[in-house]
Amino acid sequence: MVVFAGMARADVIYTNFGTGDAYAADTGILITSDNVEGSSVAIAFTPAENYTLSSIEFVATDLFPGDQDPVTLDIFADNGTGQPSQSPLESFTVGPLGQWGDAVPVITFTSILQPLLLADTQYWIGLGAAPGDLLVWNQNLTGANGFSETDGNGNWSGSDPFQAQGVVEIDGTLAAVIAQPDTVPGQNLPSTPEPGVFGLMATGLAMTALLHRLNPYRRSR
Repeated sequence: MVVFAGMARADVIYTNFGTGDAYAADTGILITSDNVEGSSVAIAFTPAENYTLSSIEFVATDLFPGDQDPVTLDIFADNGTGQPSQSPLESFTVGPLGQWGDAVPVITFTSILQPLLLADTQYWIGLGAAPGDLLVWNQNLTGANGFSETDGNGNWSGSDPFQAQGVVEIDGTLAAVIAQPDTVPGQNLPSTPEPGVFGLMATGLAMTALLHRLNPYRRSR
């Protein structure tokens, strides 16, 4: 049995923000409505150690002024083929956003479920638009490239590997691994005496009977 115990230290698991949370205010990945190619975009990352998710930071903006539709950000496990799985580990929703082209504040989501992210295991951060919406995932300035996108029907595939990723940071709390013995409650001790115990019990009974018979002061009735 292995127990993951949370520790107090918080680390950056992955980031493509520049110094001082710098990002591109005037360029980004266009994310469209459902049933349209590229309706969702996801970035892969691989933790170097075991973490519980603490927060996610990113920047996305509305393409049209006055858009009130919410934005959904998801964290996914890998489906085993190098793409996001169908069901997210946790989802976050926010809206409305700032206007594309403006320098808007970084959005921070705090994890409630705090899913465990295992070392050397690939995960994904995906951004999706509401039906009929158009939004922009502002891109990074650090040269981090490559992501996956959907065909609008939940089928993921890799995009141009040289296209800049949307800006994102994933933070987590380091999780220590504590090994425990494989025990089952109620089975920590043998339910029956060991064979050696039976032998000792039999020998003791035999000696008691012999001494009883040899006792000259034993009274008969």
